[in-house]
Amino acid sequence: MRRREFITLLGGAAAAPAMIWPLAAGAQQSPIRRLGVLFVLGEDHPEVPSRLGALKDGLRSHGWIEGQTLQIELRFGSDANLVKRYTDELVGLKPDVIFAQGVVGAAAMKQATQTIPVVFVQVQDPVGGGFVTNLARPEGNLTGFTNFEYSIVGKWLQLLKDVSRGVARVMPIINPANRPRWNGYTAAFEKYAPVLGIKPQMAGIHNEGDIEREIARFAEQPNGGLVVLPDATAGVHAKLIISLAERYRLPAVYSYGFYVRAGGLIAYSDSVLGQYQGAASYIDRLLRGTKLGELPIQATDRFETVINMKTAAKLGITIPPTLLATADDLIE
Repeated sequence: MRRREFITLLGGAAAAPAMIWPLAAGAQQSPIRRLGVLFVLGEDHPEVPSRLGALKDGLRSHGWIEGQTLQIELRFGSDANLVKRYTDELVGLKPDVIFAQGVVGAAAMKQATQTIPVVFVQVQDPVGGGFVTNLARPEGNLTGFTNFEYSIVGKWLQLLKDVSRGVARVMPIINPANRPRWNGYTAAFEKYAPVLGIKPQMAGIHNEGDIEREIARFAEQPNGGLVVLPDATAGVHAKLIISLAERYRLPAVYSYGFYVRAGGLIAYSDSVLGQYQGAASYIDRLLRGTKLGELPIQATDRFETVINMKTAAKLGITIPPTLLATADDLIE
């Protein structure tokens, strides 16, 4: 049940006015431009249609029509090998601009090219991650949209405590391959968890086997809860994580709403589709000649809380009325 409309428009430079190319009869047509797109979720992931749709809709609003004014080369790198393969493939095609999803996608593109402009979304800590050194004027070939600061860990932990007061241990789930991100989240949990009387136990996962083993081991002791961090590996294996949380009766807080709509308990998330719309604006401006350094890194300023009431009932959890009153979306 939708509690209130969730606005996904981003402000600032991403809100540049749409520019439509004239298509008058007999007018000389400009050459078709080429956009490379790398998703780090599998093609069959339930979030892909809405995210890809938001990107294409945003491009269309600026006059970029797939197959007419724009050729889109789309690839899905759902594991490390595919990410490397498709990154090299896209760079080899020499597109005018590349769109990269997430930390994994942005890191792969940063390593593969220093010349093709890259617009990323859903990246945490672009400076600490080594993507840029200046948020206001990116100096290399990457710019885009960042979603979470590490301080959001405090919010996720508070939500976990709100829905399950007895939680005394937490296991954050994330792929440790990106060390700056791993270190950033580790430090945040070590800072915020003790304040709430919670002991953190980081879980580095690379595949299904890691996920099953870590959650089963963690569930051997009582009073535990999960925080599923923004991570491509966790996203690819979302159904497995949700099913294991239910099997072991572990309350879990997720970093994206799609987990909750698929059966997870609760999420506090950024405006995901808004980032894709903003990226479309940046891609448009780059294709029209704007210098990448003129497109600052932008941060999400809108968030949503999503609660699955059916899952709460299965786990025997009563959601506090104050939390229900502030939820943006209740799944009933």
